[in-house]
Amino acid sequence: MEEENVAAKKRIMESLQKRLKRDEDEYVKRWRRFNQFDVIMNDDHLSVLGDADVHCGEDFRTKKIMVDWRILKERLPRTIFVKGYKSLKDRLRAVIVGEAGTPFHDGLFFFDIEFPSSYPYKPPVVRYHSYGFRLHPDLEWDGTVRLSLLNTSRKKNTREKYWSTDSNVLEVLVSIQKHIMNSKPYLDSERILPKWFYNTEKKSLAYNQKAFVLNCKTMLEVMHKPPKDFEFFVAQHFRDRADTILSACLAYKKGQKVGAPFPILPSFSSTLSSASLSTLSRRHLLKSSNRRNSKFRTSINVLYSRFYQAFLQMGLRWSTLLITRSSSFQSTGSITCKLIENS
Repeated sequence: MEEENVAAKKRIMESLQKRLKRDEDEYVKRWRRFNQFDVIMNDDHLSVLGDADVHCGEDFRTKKIMVDWRILKERLPRTIFVKGYKSLKDRLRAVIVGEAGTPFHDGLFFFDIEFPSSYPYKPPVVRYHSYGFRLHPDLEWDGTVRLSLLNTSRKKNTREKYWSTDSNVLEVLVSIQKHIMNSKPYLDSERILPKWFYNTEKKSLAYNQKAFVLNCKTMLEVMHKPPKDFEFFVAQHFRDRADTILSACLAYKKGQKVGAPFPILPSFSSTLSSASLSTLSRRHLLKSSNRRNSKFRTSINVLYSRFYQAFLQMGLRWSTLLITRSSSFQSTGSITCKLIENS
């Protein structure tokens, strides 16, 4: 029986690696051409303002937009990518990559930006691609972004900067990353949530768990329906980060604090052992919190399975996976693909 399992694993691995080889060169070629700020020919994006408010002929406004473009080209941080449109200079599409150390790590968060006719006297209009999830109180289901710099914040007595004619789009994107997609979004919600909700570290950790689950659900939707002009960016991002995402799910299920460092499963690793976890600082391990939170663990189990299937469909790097016979995961046949973990 053991020899049959090994032979089956080998056949499946060889088949999958051949499939990956066929499209690997094309993905890498397109990925390397993906600049942080890029201008393309595209005129089929819908206006978030409506046609009546779209103009790009006013000299001062146009010059200010071109200044914004230059700033984006020269100063974008490594985790933000933007596309401009040659025929529609008043529209941009941006993606912010979730940073390590936050519950948003490895996620892709897309925003459509449009300059109104009153720009720069009024801020740009920014719409978030929510995919139906309210990832953060400042990111509405309908795509509204609540930010002081956009004059849309509901917070009072905030120290965040407000819009002025000297502001620019880069400041908006960096502000979203800093004030919304940070390591403790719970604390940034304190002026929205009732006071009794934000008085303990335990609740902050629980909030991060919820944020990570919503981040995962958003990632799955982005993989399934990537925004136009970012299809290859999305595919290559998740091909590169698949092992990290799966490893995070396993680590958080075992009690790792969301956002804290976790071990990445190496190629052909058969376990996420307790020894590898013990090499991390004990202050990052929640021996009771994640384990007692059965709802969170159940969500992670479901998301792990969904991620795995999604990665199979989009051409995951198979060298990080093991093929095994298992009755604990659903599959269409007797062979189920999964990363081995110690339960």
